[in-house]
Amino acid sequence: MSADEPKKHHFLPVFYLRQWAGADQKIVRFTKPYGDVVKPRRVHLDGAGYIERLYAVEGVPEEAKQDLETEFLSPVDSRAADALKALVAGNVLTQAQRNAWAGFLATLLFRMPGDITKFKENISQIWQMLIPGFEKIYNALPVADQAESFEEFFNGASKDILAGKAIEAARKLMGDEDVVCSLAALEWSVLTTDNAKHELLTSDRPVAHSYSLHHPESHLFVPIGPSRVFLAVRDRSLIAKIKAEGADKLVRVLNDFVVSNATVTVCGRTDSQLQFIQRRMGIETQPSLVSRLPEMQSAILADVMAVWERQSTLFAQALPEKLKGLERGGKS
Repeated sequence: MSADEPKKHHFLPVFYLRQWAGADQKIVRFTKPYGDVVKPRRVHLDGAGYIERLYAVEGVPEEAKQDLETEFLSPVDSRAADALKALVAGNVLTQAQRNAWAGFLATLLFRMPGDITKFKENISQIWQMLIPGFEKIYNALPVADQAESFEEFFNGASKDILAGKAIEAARKLMGDEDVVCSLAALEWSVLTTDNAKHELLTSDRPVAHSYSLHHPESHLFVPIGPSRVFLAVRDRSLIAKIKAEGADKLVRVLNDFVVSNATVTVCGRTDSQLQFIQRRMGIETQPSLVSRLPEMQSAILADVMAVWERQSTLFAQALPEKLKGLERGGKS
């Protein structure tokens, strides 16, 4: 890897975490480095919300290994930083800023470490279903062309392929135009919680949202600082109802979500809520959008696999004759 390639891949980008920073430009990162004990540590913004080479893909040319981070996420984050400044300041967003923020929200739904793990698991499950077909085709090759057993060949080739496909799937969903347009079409507001008893926290599950973004009562919450919440709803009257519940309830409910669903880290301005985080961190796993992929795929996967079974069988049966034809053509 070249020296200028970023090793730190931020699932919570620096511009976003800066809202929690003190005068020293540091925040408190809460993790569980040893067992179930939560440890707070004051760190620089660049030292929180990242995993080294989280989005890197092996088995491809060096210049393409970190495309998701360098060519996609970094530009998205850069554009969204300007939009966040406007949101925090209470300014009306330009259309470009609105599009940039919607694009950033879409990445937050799919870029977390747990999401990347789920993408890899999902691709692996589908890959396993395809193996019998590939094995038929491989075994149809002349023995002289089989340098190793199918299992050795497949295991050696599949690891990098699977990782690459998982990152490719993540990028497609993060940049999905329908998702971004759906988010941009919602009614937006920023709620302040200055008078609440506690400050807002964030984590590797920073987005609390309804099951669907198309239902009349659809909603999406993102903490954007210790006393600011970004809110997107389909029905604007819902904003007034949420405000009427009071700042303390909003902070309590949102903090409970982002902390109890966190699997890697929780971040805050101070360590004043350590006991709460110790009790709640990682105790729940509300399904993310990525974790619902198998459910959404099940309706079509059976038909796809039936077609693959037929086609792989036909291809394996025809392969020896096709190879003989190519051999004869090469000799003529």
